[in-house]
Amino acid sequence: CNLFIKNFPNSWMKDDIENLFKQHGEIESTKLDKGRNGNFAFVCFKQPDNAANATLNLNNLTFEGKSLIINHYEIKEQRKLQIEDAIDKADFEKYQAQ
Repeated sequence: CNLFIKNFPNSWMKDDIENLFKQHGEIESTKLDKGRNGNFAFVCFKQPDNAANATLNLNNLTFEGKSLIINHYEIKEQRKLQIEDAIDKADFEKYQAQ
């Protein structure tokens, strides 16, 4: 249900993010970070379908000359395990092919 959003206008505040995304469902939490490496935000929806709908409808839309980039946010440890599983599967398939 968590979305990672970047490449939005520098003038946007937390309320601007919430107002855009709440059109797609109930939001549990929003976090905005304006850092040295650029602005980014996390929006957590209460329902996974709402997050998917927001991504489908808002990703790559242009606001003030900037195209929104939206990705599903995953915990680093979870992403690492998924990568390791994919490598193990590929290695096993190679082994079977021999």
